[in-house]
Amino acid sequence: MIWWALQQLKSKNPKSRCQAIEKLAKEQSSPAWDALVRVLDDRDVNVRTAAVGALGGFKEERTVAALVKALRDPEESVRGAAVVCLKHLRNQEALKPLSEALRDSAGTVRWQAAKGLKELGWEPADNAQRALHLVALGEFENAAILGSDAVEAMMIALKDGADYQRLAAVEALSQILDGRIVNLLIGALKDKDEPVRSAAVDALRKIGDERSVGPLIGMLKDGYHQVRAGAAEALGQLGDPQAIEPLLKLLRDKSWEVRAAAVVALGKFRAPQTVDPLVTALNDPDREVREAAIKALELIGDPRAIGALVTELKDEHDIVRQAALKALHTLDPNWERSEAAQGAVPQLKAALKDKEYWVRQSAASALTKIGEIHATPNLSSLAQPFYYRRQVALELLMSTLVDYDHEIRLAAAEALGRIGQAAAIRPLLRTLQDEDAQVRIAAAKSLELLYGKPTPETNLILRSDLFPT
Repeated sequence: MIWWALQQLKSKNPKSRCQAIEKLAKEQSSPAWDALVRVLDDRDVNVRTAAVGALGGFKEERTVAALVKALRDPEESVRGAAVVCLKHLRNQEALKPLSEALRDSAGTVRWQAAKGLKELGWEPADNAQRALHLVALGEFENAAILGSDAVEAMMIALKDGADYQRLAAVEALSQILDGRIVNLLIGALKDKDEPVRSAAVDALRKIGDERSVGPLIGMLKDGYHQVRAGAAEALGQLGDPQAIEPLLKLLRDKSWEVRAAAVVALGKFRAPQTVDPLVTALNDPDREVREAAIKALELIGDPRAIGALVTELKDEHDIVRQAALKALHTLDPNWERSEAAQGAVPQLKAALKDKEYWVRQSAASALTKIGEIHATPNLSSLAQPFYYRRQVALELLMSTLVDYDHEIRLAAAEALGRIGQAAAIRPLLRTLQDEDAQVRIAAAKSLELLYGKPTPETNLILRSDLFPT
């Protein structure tokens, strides 16, 4: 049978050669072993892999040396099979080649070698070797504890590890104090995977080395918004003036997160040339960006921003209004009397006609602070707490007419009739089409109270046979 298997090994068909290897593996003879070793030079990777697996079943002393030869194969699958076989031999001579495989270019080979060494009770010779073992097992944080001794292992993982391994390596490198780290992280900025690049940006931010300024400016053009935002944040922390102009361009970024990060970063420079662009950012459609711009202007402390900040007192979001008020007091404790505040009066008065209640209220409050309520006859009443409470209650009830709970809609419809405000007529007319009969009846009754008489619409609801009272 061995003669026929040896003949099959000469076949041009790789499948036939693999079948011959299966037969030789069963022979467990010296001639079979010699033939399998020769096959380690076969041109087909599957044949070589099969030969390695077959050799792993031989208990001969020289098998270790043959498998070590396979560890130098250019194909990962062959090397991986050799590592697995060396582990199963449970031979102490396999420890050295397995420890050398911790530097293999393939992560799967390194992992198999690390597992094999652990199972065989191997102990590393030094911390550098211990780090290689830990990284191969995926224990990056434990490896980072070893400091500079772990850098080589991290470099290997960064070069060809899986996505999650490269990410873990970057995060671990940020915890190590070593001169080589910055260049490694700068290299990781070119990684194909967005989370890895984001992690590299964040690590460079933590380290704060000036060598990273140029590469981080380049990352402001990255295709992923999280990378751009992280780079902006890092540049703001580094504080190199050459980043100001690139950051200003980000104020037009399509992502609000990037715009907000750029605004925050620009505020940290406290540069006069950023005031006007940051004032423009107060008109950003996103609340977070406007709030960040207010805080940045407060940090810069330039009085030129007072007028723009006054107009932010009419913002529809309370958190923005509160930030603007705080910034104004920081820039000028007497901002209400400033010329800039007076210049913002026309915009505040225009906001008194805004469709949003809170915008109107905020504008009225700001005008009261400035002392310009005389320009609009009804403005003084707008500033009264009772007026606010009544308006708030009315608008909340009107909005509740579309609540998903019919009982809440019913209560709102009844209450609006008792309050007696004409502003409720239009929403109550819409409520006459409510899916719930009791809600429609309540709306009709309230409308009769508001009109002071029945109408064709209320007659249809209250006095038809379909909806008896």
